[in-house]
Amino acid sequence: MQLLTLISLAAIALSSNAHPTRARRAASNLLTVPLRRSERDSGLHVDLLHQKQINRAERLMARAAGLPPPSEAQLRANLERRASFIPDISKRSNSNISTTAFDDGGHQYFMSLELGTPPVEFNIVLDSGSSDFWVASSQCTFNGGSCQNHTFFDSQKSSSFVDLKQNFSITYGSGAASGGIVNDTLVLAGVQMKDFTFGIAHNISQEFATDHNIDGLMGLAKAGVGIRNAPPPQIVMRNRGIIDQAIVSFRLPRFVDHNVGEVTFGGLDSTKFDPSTQVTINSTNSGFWIIPLDGASVNGKSVKIQSNTGFMDTGTTFLLMPEADAVAVHQQIPGAQHKNGQFTIPCDTKATVSLTFGGKNFDINPSDLVSGAPKNKPSDGNCSSRIGVSAKSSTQWFVGDTFLQNVYFSTNIDENTVTLAKAI
Repeated sequence: MQLLTLISLAAIALSSNAHPTRARRAASNLLTVPLRRSERDSGLHVDLLHQKQINRAERLMARAAGLPPPSEAQLRANLERRASFIPDISKRSNSNISTTAFDDGGHQYFMSLELGTPPVEFNIVLDSGSSDFWVASSQCTFNGGSCQNHTFFDSQKSSSFVDLKQNFSITYGSGAASGGIVNDTLVLAGVQMKDFTFGIAHNISQEFATDHNIDGLMGLAKAGVGIRNAPPPQIVMRNRGIIDQAIVSFRLPRFVDHNVGEVTFGGLDSTKFDPSTQVTINSTNSGFWIIPLDGASVNGKSVKIQSNTGFMDTGTTFLLMPEADAVAVHQQIPGAQHKNGQFTIPCDTKATVSLTFGGKNFDINPSDLVSGAPKNKPSDGNCSSRIGVSAKSSTQWFVGDTFLQNVYFSTNIDENTVTLAKAI
């Protein structure tokens, strides 16, 4: 799925072999849609994937602080420096360095929805780190050529299409898109919403063009993060009375437990979490989902950390933190090693890392700490850790899917709160 915007709305798509349950609307004005996970192997060395995650975090951090973001050239330089420490980097990795300075090759979470009349189905990536919604148009180009194999929105084939005669341009930590702003009919979980505003992208970056699973992106952060302060989709749904509150709740898919996952608009699905572990925390930022971090522990032993805030982001794969905190956490994981800013841990680690929010501890499944273990286990039995170092200037933790797929994660724009509970 992180990110920066220059004008209007977002949506992205992906494909998977999972067999999701059907979208449904509950009697209590909840819209629940299956959430699937798609992974794309970019062929990059895991250290470079880690650096791309850091690049995303740098852009998010700048956006949250109201500062100018680092340029693509600066982020690419970070990537090239990281590559210089890898003696056996592949030719494929080298070629990607020059064209893509952001985070790809990880996994993303997507749902299906329909646009237009007659309706056409799109797979849309959900991102809690942005608040805009767009899909690729039938006129889409990439570097002057084709946008390749996607489902495209064709305005000439929709009888309900309205061109608002406005332009948009969006830059993320993982790509960019630009085009026009339009109105058309959206159908989500069987509920029809006419004159829904979104962007249709006529130009997209390599990150989107070459990922054939992606059709668009829907951002679910707060309104201040989006272009022109346009309201995010959950606000639009609430204002129309489709849902009662501007709440979005995630049960992220996990391959380990064969969980398909779901996203619920309007409230929480009580069947997906343990209510005795539920805690609601005030967000400390007007745009992003940033909350106080009370502490961390490994195997029940408290770890002394310097940071006290967590940036909750479904678009970040790893758990990123200041270097001193990353060192402190890994010192408590048996067999962990640190070299050139990258940590390794035993591929079969049994360590339980826990984060504390709202006075409650939430465990990370040990299997989620291991990054992309090869089919053939390394001879030394060590794999890259999904706990990594964020940008040097960062003072907060970027809490990505390494943690979030272990909890039920819910955001409430109306109350400016985040709710967490142990997922079941």
